[in-house]
Amino acid sequence: MHQNQGTASNSGAGSEELLSVLMDLRAALDEAVAGRRAAEEELRETLAAMIQHQQVGKCGNFRYNTTTGAIRGTEEVFKIFQFPAGTRGCTVEEWLAKLHEDDRDRIAQRFFEAISKGEDLRFDYRIVFADGSMKHIRCDGEPDLEHEGEVTYFGVLTDITEQRHVEEAQRAMEAELASSLRLASLGELAGSIIHEVNQPLAAISASAEACRRWMKHGTDPNHRALASLDRISEECHRAAAIVNGLKSLIQSNSIEPVAFDFSLAVQEVCSLLMGELTREDVLLVVDMARDLPPALGNRVQIQQIVMNLARNAVEAMRSVARRRVMTITTGMHEGMLSLRVADTGPGVDPADLERLFSPLFTTKAGGMGLGLPISRKIAIAHGGSLNAKSGMKSGAIFNLLLPLGENHGD
Repeated sequence: MHQNQGTASNSGAGSEELLSVLMDLRAALDEAVAGRRAAEEELRETLAAMIQHQQVGKCGNFRYNTTTGAIRGTEEVFKIFQFPAGTRGCTVEEWLAKLHEDDRDRIAQRFFEAISKGEDLRFDYRIVFADGSMKHIRCDGEPDLEHEGEVTYFGVLTDITEQRHVEEAQRAMEAELASSLRLASLGELAGSIIHEVNQPLAAISASAEACRRWMKHGTDPNHRALASLDRISEECHRAAAIVNGLKSLIQSNSIEPVAFDFSLAVQEVCSLLMGELTREDVLLVVDMARDLPPALGNRVQIQQIVMNLARNAVEAMRSVARRRVMTITTGMHEGMLSLRVADTGPGVDPADLERLFSPLFTTKAGGMGLGLPISRKIAIAHGGSLNAKSGMKSGAIFNLLLPLGENHGD
């Protein structure tokens, strides 16, 4: 009887222990399920956020299997390319068929060449749709080195159409600003131009009158008349040079870059400035290196830079009482053509040297703050540079570097 009671006690204790274990297991299972649900919810939120970010950023992820040739990607990738809704994969041929015909061969060559060498995929291209509309696409991809088995690439495709439109609008605006600056400079130079042209015209008139007198009354009319005619010819050439220089400055800046005589281009600008330099009591010192090779670029735009630098120097010296001297020096520096414009003005605060090239920043009363920024952009677009520094004792120095013309780069 006592033995049965002991057995029943042991059985009850075992049941309680089993129930406790089961309850612990149930609690652990409930915790695991809750954790999994939380992880799934977090994954769904992350996936939703990623989809939203891709939609806002107009981009999507892709994977390319180099063995099967299959391209897989997120919904946004195939939405950008206007594949049917729900498409999540395509072949390389189907992808290439979407490309602009002018880009297709180039991109196909770069694509397969990068794959064969295991290099990154970095290129921009255009895709065209049935209605004739077009998008600009940027591809950024690289091999998945952590993936085992078949070699695959992963990356991002981005619709950069709006970015391209903004860049085109910015370039058009910069061209318009450059044109406005050139015309504004010409307006201020109108008096100088009139003065410069009037001088040779007056000389021509005087020489023609002298020639008429010698032909009519001179004792040796032929010799003196010929001398007068020679002076007329010289002054005509001078007037033509001034007019041609002015014409080149107001031409459109859409001319294709070509090799041109750098020294002659600088000399033409100096000729246009002579009237203003005289009125402003500025001594021009020109040190032109001999036998310089031609420059490569847009002659009109380079003359615009020289004109702007020279006029800035003149304006900077208006406030000084000491001798006003502007020095223009040309030469070679580190395999490039160089132009140096120095003045004896008050100089520039070292803290402002780089700010001079920021749009709308100016140290001149009534200045627009556009000349130097546009000039630097032109220099950089030509593969050169434009920088400023303070003079040794006074004034400022601007240094322009430009690439050489073809067949002169070695």
